[in-house]
Amino acid sequence: MNTLLITGTRTGVGKALAEHFLDRGDRVVGCSRKSSTIDHANYSHHEADLTEPTAVKAMFREIRREHGHLDTLVNNAGTSNMNHFMTTPETVAREIFDINFFAVLNCCREAAKLLQKSEEPAPSILNVSTVAVPWALEGQLAYSASKSAVEQLTRVMSKELAGFSIRVNGIGLPPVRTVLTRTLPTEMVDDLIGRQAIKRMCTMADIVGPVEFLVSRASGFVTGETLFLGGVN
Repeated sequence: MNTLLITGTRTGVGKALAEHFLDRGDRVVGCSRKSSTIDHANYSHHEADLTEPTAVKAMFREIRREHGHLDTLVNNAGTSNMNHFMTTPETVAREIFDINFFAVLNCCREAAKLLQKSEEPAPSILNVSTVAVPWALEGQLAYSASKSAVEQLTRVMSKELAGFSIRVNGIGLPPVRTVLTRTLPTEMVDDLIGRQAIKRMCTMADIVGPVEFLVSRASGFVTGETLFLGGVN
């Protein structure tokens, strides 16, 4: 039974991943700013604002007391904003970077201490990115820039943590069927899907397999990589 921390588990991709690993028999620690939507004997939840460094440290102290180690960290929590950069307030851009980059950085820093205590031969960190980075999508400057920073974090951190046998990889997601995408105009979603090699909407079932591979022993010789789903054209 592995112990995973997955951030942003209240809804969407984070919740789907947590439920997948729980069904597989793992122990999952989750977090979000609000209360849990998962009820499972092997699931524990922390209400934490990851943009607050003190809250991140407090959460990891509790994880250390409860579990003593981590085998995997999945940095899934994030936010997006679709707006022209000329009309995006600086406060909004900073908020995007606070959760999409700085929260990831702080979680990795604290998790590395617990990943070193893992009995797995190659414990792992997995950071969630987006096709908005290689596609350089209009209206998503702050969002794609923050995720581009996460991809560079993944590459550099993979080297800095290699001496501790900790792997760091990323997964780049195309549009996924979530509450967020249901609010987008149909034409916009269709245009994004049209850019993919696989011309359909990504589902949760499409994500869990690649994630499971990237955090498992099967990818023990893979680090510093970001795997994009759907075929980036």
